[in-house]
Amino acid sequence: MEKTQDPNQTRLWTIPFLMVILLNLFNGCAAQMSYPLVAKFTLSLGADLGTASTTAGLMSLAALFVCPFAGLLSDLFPRRRILQISFILYSVSLILHMFVKTVPFLMALRLLTGIFFSINSVTAMAFSTGFIPKARLGEGLGYASLANVLAQAIGPGIGLALAEKFGFGSSFLLAGLCAVASLVMITLFPKGNEPLPTAQERKKIRLENLFAPEMLAFMLVTVLFSWGSSWLATYLAIIGDERQITGIALFFTVYSLAMVVLRPFTGRLFDRKGVYMLLIPALAFAAIGMWLIGISMTLTLILVASIFMAVGQGCAVPSIQAHALNRLGRERAGVAVSTIQIGQNVGNAFGPMLGGVLVVPLGYKTMFIVFAVVLFALGLLLTLVQYLSEKRKNQKASA
Repeated sequence: MEKTQDPNQTRLWTIPFLMVILLNLFNGCAAQMSYPLVAKFTLSLGADLGTASTTAGLMSLAALFVCPFAGLLSDLFPRRRILQISFILYSVSLILHMFVKTVPFLMALRLLTGIFFSINSVTAMAFSTGFIPKARLGEGLGYASLANVLAQAIGPGIGLALAEKFGFGSSFLLAGLCAVASLVMITLFPKGNEPLPTAQERKKIRLENLFAPEMLAFMLVTVLFSWGSSWLATYLAIIGDERQITGIALFFTVYSLAMVVLRPFTGRLFDRKGVYMLLIPALAFAAIGMWLIGISMTLTLILVASIFMAVGQGCAVPSIQAHALNRLGRERAGVAVSTIQIGQNVGNAFGPMLGGVLVVPLGYKTMFIVFAVVLFALGLLLTLVQYLSEKRKNQKASA
């Protein structure tokens, strides 16, 4: 395989690393300007709430099935070339949203968008690890993901503002242009910082190239976190309308600002103490955040909930991803990323669908409160399972 960045190199702030941050920013904006609009866009086409919820999850449903193969492609072929092709197709699929007039067309397009979204999101993260020193992987990914945080802060607001003033098409157009900007960034990256398997290695495709079973429990933890995140993206604006809470989009702004402050700190803490030091309190904070959203009737309490969610979900998922990358190594970075993203896609795909079924009999309040309990209890159990599994493997390796 080609030589990647020296793992003993500890300098983080290089020009390629700054380019990693920009790549994540443009890619994040493409997603955040479009995804939160889908449910309302579907409703504007005459669909009911259940159909709108299902449509909102279709992109993640497609990404769920494509994700393992995206990791395989990322580990077996040049990541730069994969990204160039996927960003071209991703930008086209986003811009095509401007011409949607019917719900079936939108559903088909969301599935198509999910395919390209999965490929570029998995490959971009695997590609980025080639420009981050191994000893500072948690910190590096923490800073790089701040670009996604910024996208979360500005993307939904920009998308909603454009949609209200100029129509949904303008929002999808700008999202597509952000994907084009990501394509430009990939072209500008220096070459030679990714492992490339030989032709013989490419012929040895095994199950471990598609999925990392040693990360199963942590993958299921990310299902829980992304499930909650999908409910926020899908229902928060609707909750604001129902409870007459003006300015509820500020949730995403405060959430993002809190993560800007926390993410570098938690990244350094991960590098020093490991994932378990962060994950258990993160589960508690996220559960409190979901409970607060369930009971909130004022903007103030919604914003308090956003801080709890930032401490919880905002710190947990990147730490789980960095842990998977550390355990599997750079050569298997693609499957490390895709395995954790499978969990995210499961939650994003089926969360809105399940929400669409539960919200009618339960209402938003009960639905969010019950989920808060499930998130903490089941997340804690899965974390314990992952810890014991890794402990046994480490004991066998040292025996």
